Amino acid sequence: MRVRVEELSATKRKLKVQIPPSTVKEAVDEVYRDLRRRVKLKGFRPGKVPIEVLKRLYREQAHREAISQLIEKTYPEAISRKSLEPVSAPQIEPGDFSPEKSFTYTALLEVKPPVDLKRYKGLEVKVGKKGGVTDKEVREEIERLRNLYGRLKTAEGRKRVKKGDWVLLDFEGFLDGRPIKDSRAENYLLEVGSGTMVPGFEEALIGMEVGKEGEFRVTFPQDHPRRDLAGREVLFRAKVKEIREKILPELDDEFAKDLGVTDVKALRKKVREELERRKEEDYRRRVREALLDELISSNPMEVPSSLLQGRAQAIYERWKREEGGDTDERVWEACVKAAERDIKTAFLLEEIARREGIEVKEEEVEERLKEISKRTGRDLRLLRNDDRVVEGVRTELLNSKVVDLLMEEAHIS
Repeated sequence: MRVRVEELSATKRKLKVQIPPSTVKEAVDEVYRDLRRRVKLKGFRPGKVPIEVLKRLYREQAHREAISQLIEKTYPEAISRKSLEPVSAPQIEPGDFSPEKSFTYTALLEVKPPVDLKRYKGLEVKVGKKGGVTDKEVREEIERLRNLYGRLKTAEGRKRVKKGDWVLLDFEGFLDGRPIKDSRAENYLLEVGSGTMVPGFEEALIGMEVGKEGEFRVTFPQDHPRRDLAGREVLFRAKVKEIREKILPELDDEFAKDLGVTDVKALRKKVREELERRKEEDYRRRVREALLDELISSNPMEVPSSLLQGRAQAIYERWKREEGGDTDERVWEACVKAAERDIKTAFLLEEIARREGIEVKEEEVEERLKEISKRTGRDLRLLRNDDRVVEGVRTELLNSKVVDLLMEEAHIS
């Protein structure tokens, strides 16, 4: 077998494979032997149909099967012989076929891009100071907890809505006099002033009276996910059915005990520690993202188009599931940009790990699988037997180690 490779670009190769006549004949003969075992023809016993009869009746089918088998058997050997690492399925173009002659086919394939690491140690990034936790932040977090554990009760002695109220309402939106699809709701519980609804909606509820229907107009933002409503003025008809007030728990030792600590002093300490942990995580995240941006900028590479399209499509589909609404070209462009960053990051971190001899031990993978099992309730044995999960955990741990190295060697300000 002869194999030649033509480099079309940094990530594209054209493989030309020539298979000798003896191998071609052997493949064709095997196809006919298999057909003889399978084919049933009137006048012949099973397995006894003459080869010449089969050649006359099944010649084209036999050639197709032989071509398929030859490519299937020789392609892996061809890429191995040329030390190629494909990242996608090849585009195969078979040449002319004759059972007595050599057979040649070409394969267009994309391969992993060459990673020429120029700089990854001593990267300089600016992310700002980590900052400590202030007393004000502690107070605000405790207030948030009080709100979280508050209870709602019907407001007494008044019938008009004010900011901060919780209202039970029915509403529906209209565009050009017609009801808007999926804009109707009944017994919808909303905190007025929370920013949950489109800008202008909650403000229009302030002053409305319980039991009376009101109308108001709201202009949707230009960047609203629903393209049919973006920038349009919508008429809403709403009826407030009930006003509720949130009664917050007293900030005392009993409240602290409900949150798992002994007293208010211990609660403040716990809250401060949690805020410090969050700030540390946020700081590390900002450093990590800045380092990866600088790493990509310092080490340019070409991304295989098939990988880029596949990754971008996955991000795009996830966005549609999570965000809903219509999409436009800007969303797709953002997905492509994110996909390119993900792919470059993966290749660069993989190469750094190889150069630095960074590895992940089996016990580290096992420990992470146990954590996942405990957190999600999934059976540990099933996780161990899921190759995708195990490989994902291994990659995550490896990347984390490489990023730790980058952070240790970086100049951060």
